[in-house]
Amino acid sequence: SGFRGSTRSPPQKPSVPLGDPPRTPPLAPVLQLLRNQLQEKDALIRHLENDWERSRAQREREERLLVTAWYNMGLAVQQQERGTPSRGLPSGAQSFLAQQRLATVARRARTPHGRPPPS
Repeated sequence: SGFRGSTRSPPQKPSVPLGDPPRTPPLAPVLQLLRNQLQEKDALIRHLENDWERSRAQREREERLLVTAWYNMGLAVQQQERGTPSRGLPSGAQSFLAQQRLATVARRARTPHGRPPPS
């Protein structure tokens, strides 16, 4: 019986006649095939990385164009509300520096050399 005190040995596997081991292909062609597959995958990865980089650069250009368009549109609306005639940029918008220069010129025209006007 197969209880704890049993002295029988476990069943043995039937013996297989000793012969040639299963044939394994030579390693050189297998290695070359794997190297080729690796090179193809590396080329695909490089292509996808380049494609991603082009897409990222295009998206950044589009974002800059949108920001510029919103900025110019906002300036044009401000100038229309103030009734300021448009000059300079195509949509009538002036740059921040141009606005500051105009403000400085107007201030200097009102007060000679930074002194308050005489009363």
